[in-house]
Amino acid sequence: MMKIRNIIFTIILSLIMLAGCGSDPSADAAAEELKQFRTTVDAFCETISNMNNLINSVDTSSETYATDIMNYLNTLNTAFSDFAAVDFPEEYDYLEHLADEAAVYMSEAVTGYGQVYTDNSLNSQAMQEKYNEASTAYANAFKRIKVIMTFLNGEVSQDANVSTEDSGTLTGN
Repeated sequence: MMKIRNIIFTIILSLIMLAGCGSDPSADAAAEELKQFRTTVDAFCETISNMNNLINSVDTSSETYATDIMNYLNTLNTAFSDFAAVDFPEEYDYLEHLADEAAVYMSEAVTGYGQVYTDNSLNSQAMQEKYNEASTAYANAFKRIKVIMTFLNGEVSQDANVSTEDSGTLTGN
């Protein structure tokens, strides 16, 4: 009888220990969310890298130069908009507004470049101004992505012109 009691006690104790050693469902969900987020970030980075390579490889003497550039910029704009729509995991929530700002800047850049490449009514001075504005917006979009990636890699950004605090407005350069 004592032997059976010891066996039952051992089985019950083993079951309790196994149940106690099981993974926490909320921790599993958080780990899965983080894994999904990293996959999304990797895909976004791959897309912007590919678009950058394609933009830089366009033949400026080609008849389809403007159309090609605008197609790539529109794809880039969609990628930035999609990234801004991503719900960042709680531990990176403080970076989410930078993705939103980056998407706004990229949209401004694409609109500006679109005017430069398609509006034949612009004189050379107006075209240069639009180009400079678009280039600044483009740089600001990528600056925010760089800050996001810096923090995601566990580093601290040294860019004093971009705040990780959500100010509710675009912070400029």
